[in-house]
Amino acid sequence: MTVHNVSHQQGIALVQVLIISFILALLGIFINQSVQQQVNVTKQIQNKFTMRLELEEAETQLFTALLAYSKYPEVNSENPVVKNWNFYGKEFKLTDSTYATLTDIRSLAGLNINNAKLIKSIFLQLGVDDVQTEHYISSLLDWIDENDYHLINGAESAYYRAQGKHYQPRNYYLQSINEALLIRGAQQVDSEQFQQYFTTDFVGGFNPLNAPEVILHAFIKDDTIANKVIKRRNNGTLTSLDFYRLTGVDEGEFITFATSNKIRVQLRTVLNGAQLTKQYTLDASPRTYKKPMAFYKVSWNKL
Repeated sequence: MTVHNVSHQQGIALVQVLIISFILALLGIFINQSVQQQVNVTKQIQNKFTMRLELEEAETQLFTALLAYSKYPEVNSENPVVKNWNFYGKEFKLTDSTYATLTDIRSLAGLNINNAKLIKSIFLQLGVDDVQTEHYISSLLDWIDENDYHLINGAESAYYRAQGKHYQPRNYYLQSINEALLIRGAQQVDSEQFQQYFTTDFVGGFNPLNAPEVILHAFIKDDTIANKVIKRRNNGTLTSLDFYRLTGVDEGEFITFATSNKIRVQLRTVLNGAQLTKQYTLDASPRTYKKPMAFYKVSWNKL
């Protein structure tokens, strides 16, 4: 074998070694990336499971407080949940990683209750003009009533057919906020605002002490007084007597200062840059032996 042939074969062997080395390097990179991906997936699963446990543990603390204490702020309470909570929709810290938002259903505007004056004031507060507001309120009443005769500025079946809609008024009470969004004039208000300020649940009376700020301004109709009420409430010093002295509004047939049993709950757990949320309406009746708590409209990760 000549020197030339030996050199040629050595060159080929070197190329083969380089190719094999390159393939092995790529395989190592692939294996490393695959392992890293599996580790990341495992960490994500573990993180989600940990968040779920954190949320449920915080939820247990909330339930205990709702069953053992009256649903009012108490800044001097020994229970950290009761000390920090409120029922007017302002988020507060429940545990180190979980936050809660509680909203008294009685402090929202009931669409199934004939409180057109408050609904109109809220629409105006949200920037809807008088004409569109009248359209919605009249159409809302038409949607609920049992006949097919529309009110002035209202809408019955003929209107929706003319608009090419594939639905018509229920002629009965609304079942959900999503249904309220179908009514003529609802498009003037953002769907999230509908969810935040209105309800289709039945509760007795309206509680302005727990009303969200938009509703409070709409109800009081004097921004200066409303801001004073909000300031005292945020400081945890607002009482029913303070509210009466500031606004002249006292309890009566339709006004109550008692937090209802129905509470809209949102829980939010944040851990390692990830977030888990749970929302539902809670009917908390501590004095009811058979069913002290009932849940409905439950959803996850919906903001």
